[in-house]
Amino acid sequence: MHQAALRGLRAAGQRLVGHIQNVVIPGESQVPVDRGTYRAAWRSTNAPDGCLVHNDAPHAVFIEDGVRDENVKIGRRMIDALASWVRRKGIVADAPRGSRGVAARQIAFAIAQSMKKRGIFGGKGLKILKKGRARVPDFIAEEVEREINAIRR
Repeated sequence: MHQAALRGLRAAGQRLVGHIQNVVIPGESQVPVDRGTYRAAWRSTNAPDGCLVHNDAPHAVFIEDGVRDENVKIGRRMIDALASWVRRKGIVADAPRGSRGVAARQIAFAIAQSMKKRGIFGGKGLKILKKGRARVPDFIAEEVEREINAIRR
């Protein structure tokens, strides 16, 4: 029974990862997806007493908890990263061919100024894991019951 319950807990962890990736993140008003690295970095890792659900992306903490406005520091690397994002999203597609880089940097600077004023994700973050955890009791009950019923047959 103990091993069945453990398998059920680990299966519930996998379901939580899927729920976060396929329901919680797409349901956000500010979907934190550029290239999909944050969404793809969610993992469920086995632990002795169940599993740990976590995100391995280096920027996950900024999405989860946000960045307060006073902690936003505008610099060249930030502008370069935002300008790349602006070009990837095609925001400067209307600009004349030779001035797209300049236009992208101008838009990037405006975005950085907005982040400096309001913080990143409002300084509070999106709390994706917290939102996903609301379904954990259901997942655990269903998966543990499934595993226990499997050994009773």
